[in-house]
Amino acid sequence: MESYKFIVNPVAGGGKAKAMMPKIKEYFRNAGADFDIYQTRGPCDAIEAASRSAEEGFDIVVAVGGDGTLNEVLNGLVGTKSVLAVIHGGKGNDFATAVHMPREPEKACRDLLRAETKDIDLGKVLDRYFINTVGVGLDAAVALRVNRGVRPFTGVSAYIYAFFETLLSYKVIDMEIDLGNIKLKMSPFLVAVGIGQAYGGGMKVLPDAIQDDGLFDICVFNNMNRLAMAYHFPKVFSGKLKDIEQAGMYRAREVKLKLSEVSPLHLEGEILFGDRMHFTLEPGGMTVICGSAPN
Repeated sequence: MESYKFIVNPVAGGGKAKAMMPKIKEYFRNAGADFDIYQTRGPCDAIEAASRSAEEGFDIVVAVGGDGTLNEVLNGLVGTKSVLAVIHGGKGNDFATAVHMPREPEKACRDLLRAETKDIDLGKVLDRYFINTVGVGLDAAVALRVNRGVRPFTGVSAYIYAFFETLLSYKVIDMEIDLGNIKLKMSPFLVAVGIGQAYGGGMKVLPDAIQDDGLFDICVFNNMNRLAMAYHFPKVFSGKLKDIEQAGMYRAREVKLKLSEVSPLHLEGEILFGDRMHFTLEPGGMTVICGSAPN
């Protein structure tokens, strides 16, 4: 029988992650499962907690929180034998959606105990691992604004509000983009590099991305005027942003970005900064639990 370690961010989702723990405890106790729970105490604590859990021999380590909590747990597990799992407990939860985990705690617990696994690609940039999607440019500036708080908005509505607020003042920067056999030099609104399809609570910037094809999907959204950008923005939720002429879609095993100035990068709920970004990929580099929820 597998052993489970739940790493819970008690402030994720405005307390949502913490509030669901009694139901999870009851379900696992009734199932006679071997499990333990740890509540994080601050930024980066989940990295250390996940690493300890792997050293202690837990078979499955479950991130209970948002995409930021998931990313910390991931970075603590890379290179270990423990399997990564996630439960919807934050604002965005794009990775939990991508691996089809149900939103209802009881159904999620059922799928965790089934322990159906999949090996998916593992990305790395700026010494940080990721398994979903990274954004540079306008969307990173939007994510930075959201992280600072957009009251009274939360979840997807916070991203929408922050998008239009940030769009008014955002200044594009020059970039050199190296995709191996393709090299671009431009001033794009955004560059998204991903293994998964969506971020920001369902924004499908890379709608054709496949988690285990050994390639990054890349969207380079070239400069256009702000009015046109605002007009086309809703298409990101239907996955039709790729149909716009200014949205160049590519695939590559490796991506190098050279920016004209230090800028933010958003990575699964985390904000990093840099002007040289080298994206590398390890095919099938992380084993994860998959759920049964429909797409």
